[in-house]
Amino acid sequence: MSVEAHIHVDLDDDSSGAGSPWPVDARPGRPCRVAYPTISRIENGHDDLRRDTLMKIAAALGKRLVPTFEARTMIRLADIGVPRDTDEPDWTRLRSFADQIALHPEWTAAAIADAPSSGSPLMSNLLAAIAEKLADDSGIQRPGWTKEVAPLESPWEAPATPQRRATNAENTPAQFAARRITLAERAIWRDRELIST
Repeated sequence: MSVEAHIHVDLDDDSSGAGSPWPVDARPGRPCRVAYPTISRIENGHDDLRRDTLMKIAAALGKRLVPTFEARTMIRLADIGVPRDTDEPDWTRLRSFADQIALHPEWTAAAIADAPSSGSPLMSNLLAAIAEKLADDSGIQRPGWTKEVAPLESPWEAPATPQRRATNAENTPAQFAARRITLAERAIWRDRELIST
């Protein structure tokens, strides 16, 4: 089981009246003492929020920091599906799943073990290709359920311009191509440094 620390501000005292999460001058006489450029860099994702910065913000609000530890819920590939009346994958959930595995590669085998239930041939093949790629990349055995998913009868490719189609074809993982899916790897897998913990 993986455990992540989440720090939050205890809201027992709500006397500040400030609704902003970044109050530079939330309360008269209790300045935040955090420079605006620092706040701006944090808000824009160019800098990480440090503990000392968070403590200054909490103090300005008259709050206290309370660290808590929560078990992180693992997303399983079997939990990702599409409504039966559409063939459109939930790209956000697929990317979240891929991000999770990038952050917790030790979860790979458990996350891909169970067969997803999908009435959609495209989605079944997409999930099987993802499972096969993750297994191959991790050097583990592919889950048995992927063998039961027959490749698509007709090729599928993500809608794109002709130039983008050529780029997608060049960057399609072998596991996807074997299932007649043309989809660039970056459509699901992001660079590790772009994934927030």
